[in-house]
Amino acid sequence: MSTHGHQSGLCGPYLAALASLGLAAAQSIAPDEMHARTIPYVPPSPVTLRTQVDLVEVPVVVRDGRRAVAGLTRDDFEIYDLGKKQAVTAFSVQTFQSPPEPAGGAKPAPGAAESKAVTRPRFLALLFDDLYTDQLALKPAKDAAIRFVKTGLAPGDRAAVFTTAQSRDSEFTADVANLAEQIARVSHRKAADDSVGMCPVISPYEAYLIANRLDKGVLGAKLAECFICNGRNPCPEGQVTSMANSIWDHARMKTGSTLQTIEELVDGMAKLPGQRAILLTSAGLLTGNRENDFDRLMAKALHAEVVIDTLDAKRLYVVGADVSMSKNLVPLPTQMANVEAGNDGLAALAAGTGGTFYHNNNDLAQGFRQSGMLPETMYILGFAPTDAAANGSFHRLKVRLAAGKRYSVEARLGYTGPSANPAAQVSPLSKLDREMLATDTVADLPASFTWERWAGAPGITVVAHLDVGRMHFLSWHGRRAQRLMIVAVLLDSRGSFVTGKRSELDLNLTEATFAQLAKTSFTASMTLTAPPGNYSVRAAAEDGLDGKLAAAGGTVEVK
Repeated sequence: MSTHGHQSGLCGPYLAALASLGLAAAQSIAPDEMHARTIPYVPPSPVTLRTQVDLVEVPVVVRDGRRAVAGLTRDDFEIYDLGKKQAVTAFSVQTFQSPPEPAGGAKPAPGAAESKAVTRPRFLALLFDDLYTDQLALKPAKDAAIRFVKTGLAPGDRAAVFTTAQSRDSEFTADVANLAEQIARVSHRKAADDSVGMCPVISPYEAYLIANRLDKGVLGAKLAECFICNGRNPCPEGQVTSMANSIWDHARMKTGSTLQTIEELVDGMAKLPGQRAILLTSAGLLTGNRENDFDRLMAKALHAEVVIDTLDAKRLYVVGADVSMSKNLVPLPTQMANVEAGNDGLAALAAGTGGTFYHNNNDLAQGFRQSGMLPETMYILGFAPTDAAANGSFHRLKVRLAAGKRYSVEARLGYTGPSANPAAQVSPLSKLDREMLATDTVADLPASFTWERWAGAPGITVVAHLDVGRMHFLSWHGRRAQRLMIVAVLLDSRGSFVTGKRSELDLNLTEATFAQLAKTSFTASMTLTAPPGNYSVRAAAEDGLDGKLAAAGGTVEVK
């Protein structure tokens, strides 16, 4: 990755040079049936998150209109945990502006702390959600983003363009023309759960309500809609609930993919020198039952000092503007909840990291200007939870200003409480990460591994053999969808990590391709380069639907 001239290469797993995923030559898969990427893998350290032990840190931005308010003290804030007032035991202020030069170039008095006006570089990741955001909503958002990079970037700023569905080898750059070209290429990735034209039409939020049996009224409305669009013939309830379950499974998978993309960006950007921000443009991000995943991501971003700003691409919603059959049958309160549900995740990410959430406004150009700039002042409040039950539940937070101060407050919405299991408090590792630190053989997922020496630089090629015919796929629109994660690592004779790679495959197979792969199996390979010597190799694969795992290890010699 180039780092010369005006470009700055992003260190970290997400933005390292993307390697090609090796597939068996006999496997012929069309581009729209599989999207794959391979990125460097480093096992995360089992760091204890302070938010899950004895101190909760809450980033707060106070605004007077669009301006961040400075000069507030600990006594100006009140924090409520599940409605109970907490004592603020820690308080600090972060500023995102370089201190000005002393007037007239005067030098500080002897003994005074020296204040250097050093311009800190700023890195802005423009992340477009091309899974939840359709082309109609993306077009004005892209136009506003192009206008922003042409007029809103300050000298020294570096930006990069990413999407949630397709990774690319991006670099932070000040080349406006290059950024504008990358933004123009962003397009909606039609997914297997797109339900346009289906009978009945079920939104992801409605699917969530039906699949989790949270609102019988929505199920009744969808049954009535199905009755009408099915030629006034009754629809079995199981048909509608099955559709809802499939749509909700896809929505959960897309939310998980988006959170993982943001987490990888946070990990990579944490190593960059200067101010760091992610601006996520999306038509919605459902939290569903993933509050703990959101909280873990916000805690990581907070400690990495990466601000996440969010912009709602839906723009202003007018009640009654949509006269579709679905909107006529679903009760008005549910309609509004359906529109706002996707905002929950966007609001949480912004509030939890000190960012801004721009929504319910048609002026997206203003949104990019407002969201694309870091707040000048952020307050970090800390408190020790009192009477917190050790059950790992999610705690809602409320931050208020003392009486007499009438500003808007943006603050973290909640945190995950302590767990009764001590190991859960100290290990934020995913199931796949934990398996890479183990030594056992796991065969829940129908997959096996071999390691071979191929021609080229010294190293080992790890090959994953997947029995597609025995795997769980979601069937939708004549396609079979699944998301697979494959990780391989090399360890030295002392068990220390040497190198690793992670491959991610989004499969959306036609029935014909699925039938072919079910007979011949599906293989993917990753080559790990290392100096000659003896190593331990460990490989694991996980499916995105059921979380089933396969893992194995062995010893290899690199010549």
